[in-house]
Amino acid sequence: MRVLLAPGPMSPEPGGAPITELGLGARDVAEALARGWSRARPDDALALLPIPDGGPGLTTVIRPSAVESRTILQAPGPLGGTRQADLLRLAPAGGAGTGPAAPSTTWILDAASIAPVPADRHEAGREAEHGSTRGFGEALRQALERAHQGDVLIVGLARTAAHDGGAGLLDALGGPERARSRMSGRSIILALADTLPLGGMSGAGEGLTALTGIAPTVAQDLDRRACSHASALISALASDHPAPRSLLDPTAGGGASPGGSHDGRLRPSAWGTGAGGGAAIILRALGARALPGARVAAGLLGLGAAAEEADLLVTAVGEAYGILADSVAEAVGAAASRLALPAILVAGLSAVPRGELAGAGIVSQYALAPAGASGERWFDGGAPGIARGLEGMGERLARTWSR
Repeated sequence: MRVLLAPGPMSPEPGGAPITELGLGARDVAEALARGWSRARPDDALALLPIPDGGPGLTTVIRPSAVESRTILQAPGPLGGTRQADLLRLAPAGGAGTGPAAPSTTWILDAASIAPVPADRHEAGREAEHGSTRGFGEALRQALERAHQGDVLIVGLARTAAHDGGAGLLDALGGPERARSRMSGRSIILALADTLPLGGMSGAGEGLTALTGIAPTVAQDLDRRACSHASALISALASDHPAPRSLLDPTAGGGASPGGSHDGRLRPSAWGTGAGGGAAIILRALGARALPGARVAAGLLGLGAAAEEADLLVTAVGEAYGILADSVAEAVGAAASRLALPAILVAGLSAVPRGELAGAGIVSQYALAPAGASGERWFDGGAPGIARGLEGMGERLARTWSR
């Protein structure tokens, strides 16, 4: 049997935001499932295609043969210090040359690694109250200095505890005019691991209380301030330079309407504006296009072609609640549905209704810990414990599904 293992990363998600330091990256998830499957069915042909979601580690699954160069950029974290962001320059397709007629170059910036949500709630609270998105701007500035006119720059962004509405990012880019100049002639695609709005009842700001030790009233004040800053910055960016039509197209943000407004204005309540503490909303106002990170990664890695060589697809996410929209599971389920293939979802914890699973192209789901289970959590034991659980799950799936 030919099995395609195409999981995303798996991490605990308090407030819906993955704590990556307590989980496994997509490659480690795929390898753990493969070890278990191979023990039970050693004759099956396994293909591993780990799919990042735009969060930390976006660049780690790109095969070396597709990479022309790799640069480690230095940028400040939310509270200062030095963080690193991986920047890849992809090799030209088909070995194309580098002369005047050469096609544009694609770059990938793992900006999300600059400010992952800390596992320590006190530290996360300090980042929320005092942190800045400046590091995203510093890394983006360095990446733009390397990219040329006509190049494509894919920027991975995820949830962060810092929540300044993107003010630090814009400052690091030199303000509105300088930021426009730096981005001019380059196609910027935001690969969003988190597609929540910046503010509102279901926004990134509302989730701060679950990620940090700060009081709800403090989180509300921080959110109001971030949304106010973002709105003012958007107005400044749009005053002399109207947003491009693609920004106003309801399909530009993965099919979601920008904030549900009818006037086409970008607002803090819009889809996909909360990633990077508001960095996403500022970059969208500057003309960047936002897409679900899983969809971007699936295209880069050739998920569709890989699915054509399989009899069964297996994907994985850390925690799934209610819906699978914009997730790795949805991308894999869609690829399976197009070929009338079965797709299975493995989750650390899942509470997804059957109807939603079917709508996403998933025929069955398995969880390391059943929803509502008491006692040991699915991620207790850290990365080694999750890996052991996935190996056992791989054996179970092989015995159930292999033929």
